Order: sequence, then structure tokens, then C-alpha cells
Amino acid sequence: MSTKIYKHWLFIVSLLFTTPVVSQVVENTINLYGQNFSQEKIHIHFDKEAYLPGETIWFKAYLFEDYIPAAKSTNFYTSLYDENGKLVQQLLCPIFNGTADGHFQIPDSLQSKQLICRAYTTWMLNLDTTLLFTKAIRLINNDAKTDSSKQVKTVSLQFFPEGGDIIEGVRNTIAFKANYNNGLPFEINGVLKKQETGEVEMPVKSVHDGMGRFDIEVAPNQKFYVEWLDDKGVKQQTYLPQAKSTGVSLKLAQVKDNVIFNLTNKTAKDSLHVLMYLYQKVFYKNDLVVPSNEPFTATVQVNALPSGIMQLTVFDANWQPVAERVAFINNNNYALDAKLTNTAISTQKRGKNSIEIEVADTILSNMSLSVTDAELNDDVSTTNIVTDLLLSGDVKGYIHNPAYYFTSNTNATLKSNLDLVMLTHGWRRYNWDNMLAAKMPELKYPQDNYLSIYGRIGKQTQQKLDAAELVNLIVKSKDSTQNFYFVKPDAEGIIKQTGLVFYDSAKVQYSFNKNKLLNPVMVFSSSNYTYPQPLTITNAGNYLIPDTAGTKFNQTASVFGYYIKDNALQQFNKEKTMQAVLVKNGGWHNWKNDPLFKLDQKYAEGAFRGVVNSFAYDVMHDEMAPAKLDIYNYMIGKAPGLGVYFRQSVKTLVVYQGPPPYVPCLLYVNERPVENEELTRLNIEDIAYVKFIPHLAIVPGLPPAISIYLKKGDDLIDNRPKDSDLRVLKVAGYSPQKEFYAPDYSQSNTATGTDARTTLLWQPYILTDATNQKVPITFYNNDFTKKIRIVLEGFNDEGKLIHIEKIVE
Repeated sequence: MSTKIYKHWLFIVSLLFTTPVVSQVVENTINLYGQNFSQEKIHIHFDKEAYLPGETIWFKAYLFEDYIPAAKSTNFYTSLYDENGKLVQQLLCPIFNGTADGHFQIPDSLQSKQLICRAYTTWMLNLDTTLLFTKAIRLINNDAKTDSSKQVKTVSLQFFPEGGDIIEGVRNTIAFKANYNNGLPFEINGVLKKQETGEVEMPVKSVHDGMGRFDIEVAPNQKFYVEWLDDKGVKQQTYLPQAKSTGVSLKLAQVKDNVIFNLTNKTAKDSLHVLMYLYQKVFYKNDLVVPSNEPFTATVQVNALPSGIMQLTVFDANWQPVAERVAFINNNNYALDAKLTNTAISTQKRGKNSIEIEVADTILSNMSLSVTDAELNDDVSTTNIVTDLLLSGDVKGYIHNPAYYFTSNTNATLKSNLDLVMLTHGWRRYNWDNMLAAKMPELKYPQDNYLSIYGRIGKQTQQKLDAAELVNLIVKSKDSTQNFYFVKPDAEGIIKQTGLVFYDSAKVQYSFNKNKLLNPVMVFSSSNYTYPQPLTITNAGNYLIPDTAGTKFNQTASVFGYYIKDNALQQFNKEKTMQAVLVKNGGWHNWKNDPLFKLDQKYAEGAFRGVVNSFAYDVMHDEMAPAKLDIYNYMIGKAPGLGVYFRQSVKTLVVYQGPPPYVPCLLYVNERPVENEELTRLNIEDIAYVKFIPHLAIVPGLPPAISIYLKKGDDLIDNRPKDSDLRVLKVAGYSPQKEFYAPDYSQSNTATGTDARTTLLWQPYILTDATNQKVPITFYNNDFTKKIRIVLEGFNDEGKLIHIEKIVE
């Protein structure tokens, strides 16, 4: 056997035995990475695009993991920074079913023309921190015009060879991107020239937002540059990257339902390996023999995949990455089938408006709705829930107007322009040396579980305790809600209670269940074991809105005219949220982790369970309930429009909908219809839970209802320790919540004062499911608005997304 044949035979044998092993390692590592270290992504629905000083910024955050609502993190960290990166305000919010909501209060005295919102979970800090959510928010001021003389503009041109490198002797595709130093695109018009002779090879002209591409074959030692004029008309020369003699040329195209890739192999060996993966899950692999003189082409069907960014990596014979390419797979399977209908629109002063939201899907959908003055902010949104969760959250760098790329799924030009974004925003998530060694990322931040309380007892104390001894914990929140926990110390004497949800702060009372004399040697920390947020960010300038600094708003808007009149900021802030009859948004207490949701699951049944537009009250843990004496006194003032009316000297729970006669409520005890007489005999301390349903959804057309549930099971046992046994500490909770209130002018719209609200309605939680697919919404105009912006966003439990934006006038 000749030496040449022998070496070739050894090479084939080595491929047979090593390739499957390494291939399996790489594939398994990518899949394990995706399974255990998937990147969370965030979209925040703000009620508006721009704000006046002193206003409230209302928001709802949506968290995605792969292509479904995130289930990993429970704590949402978000902060506002000024233009210099200095902390203005920070919030900590609980995450329920992949969502969180809250509000910022903008200081009246703030001088910034923009604010930077930064948001993340601690899990995101373990991975690529360049993908944390950041968004600049415009502030509207009288003097919001930018001093352009202080802005120094420069323009740059960058080249991005498809696959990563320019390879000699093959036809290469070179993408390019020209932009200002603030990120805005610059439309370039130049020529490609040979360095040796200055001979013009071809024109180079951007086709979309400063981006474009051209094909070129480069001979050995040949160099090229592009000659172009910058924004000041100055001639510039930018050189292409140096071509390499070895490597792999990769080309990729999407044709209908397929991805087609072409490889030209200029490595030392014929063996190549290809992996394609989406959301860090491998869906295609191929071990190839590609001789240098025989380019390889393959077609991969992708129409069954979820929409998102796909990555293709080519490895050489030694499993070293030699070429990469990302592409956006848009199978148009991400959209939730929903519609928003205007049933009655009035832009008259304090006019009544009605809309209806309908979701065809029967799976639980979770949405948010904002209704604002469109004259003050008349720009169409350039980012939304679709762009943040499917595109921007997976690539680095600034993307100009990402919403454009989702305006059509059939437009060939749009698809080509989106591919330019992929070519010029390379995605490099993996350290391949670690991947080949099956080395997983180091977790600096463990997975959280809401708020936590930690205590400890010493070894000598632990030896004195009964083996079954428990520690009693009572967590009393700011709103007087109490929750009881019974915790067994672990082998190290650690007392740990996680999964706590309370706002502002809570008093934590603790005591041993039996041996209360040892209470003084038990120590608890006042920390809730969340993490502090940075006081400053050093790269604030990178996140500011390019070239606007708060100038993009309509200064002729009626409400803005009222705002600037006679320096009326103070008066504006006083009057803009004027209260008439206030309507409280429902829907907050419908979450699996919420104590009220748990009570609803325990007590309510059948059609009474989980009614979306209901108000729920935990009487059992309300320490003020016994002082109310009876259910009538307890319910007064609890829900909008609900009160007590004396009919022939008998108390009756009614809903006020104008002048008498009032609408009496249907009454239920344990979901059994009762009369008022039976209600008067109830002891308030026997009641566990009450639901008020303003418009009874059980049988359409019936009056409002009160459903009362009596204690049962373990709730009948009073396990509460005596106050004399308890020790107390104070623990900080989640950021305080407040409800959005809107005037109800159904009876009269002539109330005194000026209604200058720029947000007419904010509803962070609109829920639909199989039993509730249509949701009617009513709101009232202010005194000025003539054009209304309506934005509906959300997702369902399967990750289908919704974004509807309407302007009505």
C-alpha cells in the first residue's frame, strides 16, 4: 500500500470514529446550553412615547425565554437614569406569568430632555449583559430644542464579509453599513477601487438605511478600498478587510420555505461540519466532505420552525469554527389572532369612548392597553413587543426603526433589507473553546424566588430544640395583609422562607413554636435578599435617542398649549389627574403566585372561579375586619360604586348607577343564593373571602353580585402565636403599587377644574380565555384631545404576540 493511499485511509478511519463523538458533544452542548442557560428577553409597553415633567410613566414588562413567556425569573429590576447616566429612580417588581408592571414618577424639577430606562433580571446578568433592555424616553419641555452646535457628527463605514472572512479565489459577498456616530443611518454613494491602480471596480451605494452589499472576487495579495463622500462632502477612503488564503466561503439565501446555503472549502482538509440552530436548539446537522474544487449546496426546510433568528456555523475538520451566518426566519406564526374595534368614539370635551377587544384564541392571553393624546406624540412607534422579543433582543447594536421589518411578510424588498440587518449585526453568542469542552457558563446569580427572609440559630441552641421544632413567621404587609409560615431550621441552623410577595415593607414577627424561651437567640436579617441596582451607568450616551433629544413632539397640540400657558407646570400637575367618579381597573389579582388567586382557587368553583372583571378581598387575613362588625360595614368603600342602602330599615348592598332606584346586588354564600336576612346573621370572623362582580359574567344581563365564602378546612384553625411570644423586624418589599384612575363622566361632564390628562386610560392587565374572549372598554376624553392613540400589546401562554396601534380622530 502506497504512503499516499495509507494516509488517505487513516484520514477516512479517523473521520468515522472521531466525527460522531465530537459532533455529538457539540450538538448536546448547544442543546444543554439552550435548555439550562436560555437568554431572557424583555419588552416594556410604556403608556406613551414622550412625557411632560411631573407625569407618571406607567409600564408593563413582558419577558420571553426562547419563544414563550419566561418562567425562570421572579424579580424584575428597572431604573431610570438621566442623560449623564445618574440614577433618578429605581423599582423592584414581582414577575407573574412572564409579566410585571409598575410606574415611575418623573420629578417636576428634572432638567434632562431624555431618560434612559434600564431593565433586567438577575438571571440575565449571568449571560450576555449587552442584551439587557435599554430604552431612551423623551421628555417634553418648553426649551426642548437641541443646541445642534454642541453636537459633533462623524460618519463611518464598516464592512461585513458574509460568513466572517473574505476568501481569496472565490466570489465573496460583502455587506456594508454607513452611519453617524449617534447610530442614525447615512446613505452612502461611492465606488470600489483597486488599491494598486486606483481603477474603479464597481459602484457602492446603500439601498436601505445606510446598508447594502456587493459581490467581489479577490485574487491573492489583492486589496480594495471604497472611496466615498461623508456628510460634509469630504472624500473618505475605507479599506476592505484583508482577504485570507484559507477558510470557508459561506453564502446563504432564503427561498420560500427553505434556507439554501453554499460552501466553498479552502481549508487544508475536505471535511466540514455544519450546525444550524434556533433559540439554542439544533435542528440541522451535517458532516460533509467538500473538496476545494467542488462547492457544496444544501437546502433545508424551515417552514415548521418558530419565527426568530437562526444561526448557521461551519466547522473545519478539527471542529474549529470557520464561518458563521445568521438569518431571520419569519414564518408569520408569532401573531395572536386578535382585533380591536371602535364601538363609539368621541373627541368632544369629556366625551365617552367605547372599544372592544376580541381574541379568537381560547388560550389565556395577557395584554395591556394604553390610550393617549396622539397630537402630543404623533410619531408611529418604531419598536414594539414583536421587534423587541423576536429581533432586537437577540442582536447587538442599534437597529434603526425595527418595526419596519414586520410591516409585511410577503414584500421581497423588505425581506432583503432585513437580511442586510442580519449581515451587519453579527450574532456571536458562544465561546467555542468552552463549547467543545462542554463547559457551561458560571452562574454568579442564582435563580430567584421572589422575596426571601433568612434567619439563623447557633449550634448550641439547635441542640436544645426538639427535632420537630418549627419557627412561626408572620409577615404583615403595609396594607395589613398577614401571611403565616411554619419553617423548620435546616441542619446548619438556617431558617429560610422564600416566595414572599409584599409591597413597600413588611413587619416580620417570629417565634419558636414550642420553646419560646429561646426566641432571643434566634437572629433574622432585615434584607429581602434582592440586589442593589447601579447608581450610575457609564455608557449613557450610547442609549440616547439619536439626534432628537426630546424635540419630536407637536408643539401645536392643544394640551401642550395649556401646559406652557403662564408657566402652568404646577397647576398642570395639580389638575391633570382631576378626580370625578373614579373607575378602578380590575384584573391584577388573577395570578398563580398571588395570595388572592390562591384563595380563589381554594374557595371559588365553577362559573364563579376566576371571573376577570371581579374584585376580590381576603377577609381572613385582614386584621381590621373584626372592627367592621359585619359584612355590610366591611364592604363600604371597598369597590367602585358599591354601597349600603336602607330599604324598609333593612341593610341592602347596592351599586350606585345614578339617582335611585339603586341596583341591589345578588347575594351568595358559598355560591348558594341567599337573602339579606341570612347575611345579617354572618359573623365577620367566619368569613374567609369575598368577591364583588360589578357586571355578573356568569349569566349575562343579571345584576352585580356579592359572593361570600366561609372559612373551611385548615383556615378554621387559629395557628397564630400570641403577640407576647413574637419578635419583630422590618423588611423592605417590592416597590409600592398604585392603580391608574380615570374620571367617569357618565352622569355629568361639567365638573369644575381642567382635565388635561395626556394618558386617557392605562390598563396593564386585560385577560382573555375560552370563557371570556371579548372585553369591552370604556374611557372618557379630557378637555383638549382631538386625536387619540390606542396601543394594545400582549402575548398568550403559547408565546403568540399581539401589537395593535390605532390613531382615531
